[in-house]
Amino acid sequence: LKFQEVIDSFVTHPAHRYFFGKFELNTIEWNTIKLVSDWLESFRSATTQMSITKMPMLSQTGAIFQGLQEMVKKAIIDLPPSAPSKLWDGLVAAHLKFSEYYEMFDESPLYTWAACTFYFTNNCY
Repeated sequence: LKFQEVIDSFVTHPAHRYFFGKFELNTIEWNTIKLVSDWLESFRSATTQMSITKMPMLSQTGAIFQGLQEMVKKAIIDLPPSAPSKLWDGLVAAHLKFSEYYEMFDESPLYTWAACTFYFTNNCY
C-alpha cells in the first residue's frame, strides 16, 4: 500500500506493459490487499504481545485470542460483497478455530486449577 502508486506506475508504463500489464491491480484488488494488511497487523500485534513475556499467562493468552476473534468477527461483518469468497471462507475458518481454542480452555482442568490456586493462595492465608 505504501508502494501502490509506484507499482501501478511500473506495470502501466508503456515499456513494461507487455510483460507486466497482466499484473495490474484494480481498485477492488488494492482494497482487498488493504483489508488483509490490516488483519495481518492485528495478528502481528497479538504475536508480539504473547512474545513479550517469557511465560505468558493462560488468562492473558485467552484475552489475546478473544481480541483476535472479535477482530475476525468484525472483519467478516465489514467484508464488502466485492471481496473474493476465499477471504470470507478464510475468515470464517479462523473464527471457528478460535472457538475451538475456547472449548479447549473451558474443558481444561489446568485453567480451573490455576484459578482455584490463585483464589485460595490469596484469600486463605
